[in-house]
Amino acid sequence: MDTITSEEMAVLDVNCEYHGLSRLQLMENAGRGLAEEILKRFEPCNVVIFAGLGNNGGDAFVCARFLKNFNVKVFLLGRERDIKTEIARRNFEILKKAGYEIHEVRDEIPEFEADVVIDGILGTGVRGKLGGLFAKAVQIINDSKAYKVAVDVPTGLNPDTGVYKECVKADLTVTFHKPKPGLLKAKEVVGELVVKDIGIPSEFERLTGVGDVKKVYKRFDGHKGVHGRIAVIGGIGYTGAVALTSLACYKAGADLVTTLVPKEIKNVVASFSPNLIVRELNLKDLDGLNEMMKRHHVAIVGMGVESSDEFTDFVEEFLKLENVRKVVLDASAITKNVPEDVECVMTPHAGEFKRVFGDVSVDKAMRVARETNSVILLKGKEDVITDGERVRFNRTGNVGMTVGGTGDVLAGIVGAFFALNDAFWSASAGAFVNGLAGDICCEEMGYNFTAVELIEKIPIAIKRCLEFG
Repeated sequence: MDTITSEEMAVLDVNCEYHGLSRLQLMENAGRGLAEEILKRFEPCNVVIFAGLGNNGGDAFVCARFLKNFNVKVFLLGRERDIKTEIARRNFEILKKAGYEIHEVRDEIPEFEADVVIDGILGTGVRGKLGGLFAKAVQIINDSKAYKVAVDVPTGLNPDTGVYKECVKADLTVTFHKPKPGLLKAKEVVGELVVKDIGIPSEFERLTGVGDVKKVYKRFDGHKGVHGRIAVIGGIGYTGAVALTSLACYKAGADLVTTLVPKEIKNVVASFSPNLIVRELNLKDLDGLNEMMKRHHVAIVGMGVESSDEFTDFVEEFLKLENVRKVVLDASAITKNVPEDVECVMTPHAGEFKRVFGDVSVDKAMRVARETNSVILLKGKEDVITDGERVRFNRTGNVGMTVGGTGDVLAGIVGAFFALNDAFWSASAGAFVNGLAGDICCEEMGYNFTAVELIEKIPIAIKRCLEFG
């Protein structure tokens, strides 16, 4: 059975809103689907809903409206003012105005008689042991003789691993869109599993969106360097490309970027910005590069390099170094030979892909990703991101981005995200942000903007994503 992790579902949920399918619509469809399963099994009877303060509770509030002629009682575990989302609050307000019996529960759970108990407490947000009121509610639900229905995931069950300590032992679990992996591993608490279609087009699972960025972008307390230390290696022939990549890394959130270029252009590259830390690149000093990579999370390689056998040989030897763990390979660094222990993103445009791998298509990109153990970000009017199994498409960006240097900027954004995330999601979010920054440029300047101006819009693009919804 095809599954979706809780994290992937959270990304999809946000992206649905971004692409026009509101989370309010999804909640309505989920609650109605939940009610349909109860109506299949029961005539009007006594129903008690245990509702948490998030969207799991919101699904249960919607369900209550569709249980016509049932005697429905709602136990809200917490205070009404603490309901976490606007869509859950709206559906709670509807129940209040419609005169449903609602009890705010802060300590002792009232006694009740029920034929059906609905568990809408926590859903996919559970990690670790339950405590306090939630643990007490789970125990009371399990001690009840009522038929137990879990909304999406039984409270207390890790939705991805199937691990649990205290957990609602459901007779029926109604989950939405696709099952989470843990539901298939814990049938003893899941009971009968029903998957309800809530109207998400399958194409939306493959489209990038703001949810990708919310997933990968991280800021937290710590010392300099914790948000990413990146080594940018290139500039053998062209001076500007490595500077664009390095500055894009900073604008996408990296803390420290070391730019390695040939001795003869070191001062030229350093003159582009006081933010750049520029060091001399010696292709033959692999020991020195290996030592340097101890202090860097990611290497971005290949920008501004004229193709040569020497550089091709260097890339293959560099990838074998012990301390090279994550790489972004662009332009002349793109290769068929990626070691199995290196996590890799390659960012070719169609011409570069064809030069190294042959014919260009989505299927071929997926095959190359599998064969090279890499993520391929195939740049184009519609970017293709694939790890060989999954595939995503990015539609941000515009024809103004045919200007030189936008691919170098993309490599920098992907590298910055990659420092704290896996290759697939870093590439997906990077493609989205790069295109969105281009769209912001176009909003302000029309199609005639440069890669330098694109870089300046990266923080704005990320901020728009983080503030969405």
